[in-house]
Amino acid sequence: MHHFNNTAVVKPFEKKMKKMRTLTRFVKPGRPDSMRRLIEKNQQDEVIRDGLELPQNLANDHEQRRQQTGGRITCEEAATLLGVAPEALASEAGAPPSVVGLVQVFLDRRFPEIPDDVEQNLRGHLSGVQETVLRELVRLAPQLHSEGLLECCHLQTFKHLDDLLRIVSRPTELLRLLNWVPHTYLSRDLLGHPDLQWTDPIKKVDHLLLTQWTSRAEEKLFNVLMTHVGRSLERILQIETSYDDLHVDTIQCIDAVLKISPRLSEKLQEACMGELLRFLKKYTAAQKDLLRKKANMDKPETKDFFRNLNNCKKLTQYVQEKDKEGLLVEIIKDMEAFTLKLFRESVADVAERRLQKYFKSQNKEFSLLLDNVGSLLAGLPHYEDVQMTVMDEAYKLLAHIYLKRLVATRLSCLRTRWWADVGRRVTEDAEILHHFLSQLVPGVTGWNAMLLKVQDLLRSPTLVATKVTAAEMQVKCRGSEDLQLLPALLQWKGLSGSQIREVQYALMDLPGFQLGPEPASWFSCFPWWRCC
Repeated sequence: MHHFNNTAVVKPFEKKMKKMRTLTRFVKPGRPDSMRRLIEKNQQDEVIRDGLELPQNLANDHEQRRQQTGGRITCEEAATLLGVAPEALASEAGAPPSVVGLVQVFLDRRFPEIPDDVEQNLRGHLSGVQETVLRELVRLAPQLHSEGLLECCHLQTFKHLDDLLRIVSRPTELLRLLNWVPHTYLSRDLLGHPDLQWTDPIKKVDHLLLTQWTSRAEEKLFNVLMTHVGRSLERILQIETSYDDLHVDTIQCIDAVLKISPRLSEKLQEACMGELLRFLKKYTAAQKDLLRKKANMDKPETKDFFRNLNNCKKLTQYVQEKDKEGLLVEIIKDMEAFTLKLFRESVADVAERRLQKYFKSQNKEFSLLLDNVGSLLAGLPHYEDVQMTVMDEAYKLLAHIYLKRLVATRLSCLRTRWWADVGRRVTEDAEILHHFLSQLVPGVTGWNAMLLKVQDLLRSPTLVATKVTAAEMQVKCRGSEDLQLLPALLQWKGLSGSQIREVQYALMDLPGFQLGPEPASWFSCFPWWRCC
C-alpha cells in the first residue's frame, strides 16, 4: 500500500517558495525608487510565469502585504493565521519551523476524522471533506497561495483518500470514492470553484499522485467486484440448479458488474467471462449427474431436461459476442448435446417398448405410446424458446422408430394380424402422431412424410410406379434419417435385390441421394428382422 511522506514533500515546497522571495532580500532602505520598481516588476513577472495572475483587487492587497513584510509571510504570522503554534511542527535535525510545515500541520488537523461507520455514510463524509477544503482554501489563499497552500492541500487530500481506500470495501462505496475525485474534487464544486480561479489551482495538482491513487482505487474496485461475482455465481449454483431463473440471475449478476465502470468495462468483461467459465464447468457437471438420475427413473422427469436446455440457450445468446475464445459456447453446446442425447434415449426407450408390442399384437399399444410420450413432453409448453428443438427431436425419433419396427415385421404377418389395409393403417398412425404432437406444440414440422408414402408404395403395381414413389420419398424426406431405411422398405414390400438396385440407380440424379449398402447388409442392424 502506498504511504505518503509529508517531510519529503514539504522540503521541496520550501525550496520552491525561496525562488519567489530572492528578489526582495536585496531591497534595502534608501534604494532609488526606480530600482525598487524594477525589482517589483520582476516579482510580478515571476508570479505570472507560475500561473498565479491575480484579480486586480486581490493582487493589490497581496502586493501591499508583500511590501510590508519584505515579500514574505513569517512563521509567526502563518502560525497566527492558521492557529497553529510553531513548536507544534516537529522539525528535523533542529531545523526551524517553516510556513509549509505549519500549513501541513494545520490541514492535518482540519480534515474531518474518518468515522467508524464511514461505509454507511461515505457520501456525508466526502461532503464534509469538500466543505472543509473549499472553506480553508478560499480563506487562506490570499495570504498563503504562494507558500505552497494548494500543493499541501492536494497532498493532504490524497493522503485522506488513501486512508479511506484502505477502509472502504463495498463496490458501490468504492465507486463513489473513485468518482468523487473527477466529479467533485477537480470540478467547480472544489478546485474549480470561481473564488479560487485567480490562483489557478488545477495547475497545482500533482498528476502523478492523482494517477497513482486512481490506479490503486481502480485495482481495488476490480478485485472487490470479481470477488463479488465469484461469490454470487457460487450462491446461484447452490440454490438454483433446479430453478428456471438460473440464466436470468447469472446474466443480471454479470451485467450489474460490467455497467459499474466504463473505464474498467473491457478488463471486467474478460475477468467475468473467466468466472462464468468456472461457473459453467461446475454447473454442467452437476446437471449431468442430475439428468442421468432423472433419465434412469422408471418415469423420467424430463422437465429438468427442458429447463437445462432453456438455460443453455439463453446463456449461449448472452456470451456469443463476449466469448472471444469460444470456450463458453463450447461448454454450453456440449451440455445441450448431452441433454438432448438423454432425452432422445428416454423417448426411444418408450417408443421401442410400445411399438415392438404394437406390431406383434392387436392391442392399443399405439395409444399407450402416445400417452407415454405425452407424459415425457408434459412440461415442454412452459419453455417456448426450446419447444421446437425438443419437439423436432422427439418427432423425428418416433417416426424413425415406427418405420424401423414396421420394416422389421413381415408384411404378410401384419396383413393377417391387423385385418386391414396395412398401408392405410400406417397412414392413419402417421396422421394421428402428427395431430397429437401438433396439439402439444402448434406449428411443429411434420416428420412423418416417409410414413405417409408407405401406402402409395404398397399400391404401386409396377417397378416404374415404385420408382416414382421412391423418388417422391427422396425429395420429401431429403436430409431425413428415414431415407436410410428406403432399401429395407423396398425389400419389405417384396422387391428383389436387383430390383432394389434398379430403383436406387433411378434415384441417383436426385439431390441428397446416397447409394445404399448391399442387400445382404440392409438388415444387419435389425436383430429382430423377419419377426412376425
